[in-house]
Amino acid sequence: MQTTSVDLRSYRHETPRECHPFVQIVLPVAGLLDIDVCGHQDRLSPSKGVLVHRNASHTQVSRVPNRSLVVDVDEQKVSAQILDRFSSRPFIPLSPQTMRLSHYMHQMIQAGETDAKACDAWAPILIASLAGEYPDVISRLHVLKALVEIDPFMPWSLERMAHHAGISASRLHAIFREQFDETPHAWLCDIRMKKICALLATSTLPIAEIADKAGFSDQTALTRAMRRANGTTPAAYRRAFSERPQ
Repeated sequence: MQTTSVDLRSYRHETPRECHPFVQIVLPVAGLLDIDVCGHQDRLSPSKGVLVHRNASHTQVSRVPNRSLVVDVDEQKVSAQILDRFSSRPFIPLSPQTMRLSHYMHQMIQAGETDAKACDAWAPILIASLAGEYPDVISRLHVLKALVEIDPFMPWSLERMAHHAGISASRLHAIFREQFDETPHAWLCDIRMKKICALLATSTLPIAEIADKAGFSDQTALTRAMRRANGTTPAAYRRAFSERPQ
């Protein structure tokens, strides 16, 4: 498979036994799910997932409402360390970091913001979290930045970013100033403005719709923000870009 796919699925009656030519990671976000992988049986929940190896026979059933993120990924994108760790016992107690990542993707799917590019960027971060080793704060900060860059238009607040990094809001602010010489808010505004400029340059979305996607109250608010940041307006930026030689 060329790209990682992430779907949101629910199961009711027992599914026929199946196997896939790729690794499948199942991460429940609601309810319970009983699964059998090559004779190993366990009950999945929002705190327990499963890694189904390539060509591993499995089936699942649930008697209660449930919902799971199902991640299909090429085996070559999963480290040998993780494949070995879950070879004999495929069930995964989910760390707080993995659960936050699951919640993040769940929100993206519900908002209709996910695409192949976003899944390919998110999946390596998720897979690395399965090792269960809590990374240092700087590593968590880089994970946070990668997540925000996937979709800067999500309702990121200082508190929400701090939660994803596993630190307090004041600590996040201090580390940002120390590591990047800017505040989290200034960095987020810059990332969002770059996304806005990209949409103005490469899409035909109305400026008012771009303003709404970016969280501005209206097109006038976006115009003021872009004038402060870039010294131009959305309409002028789009016009100037369209006039460039192709």
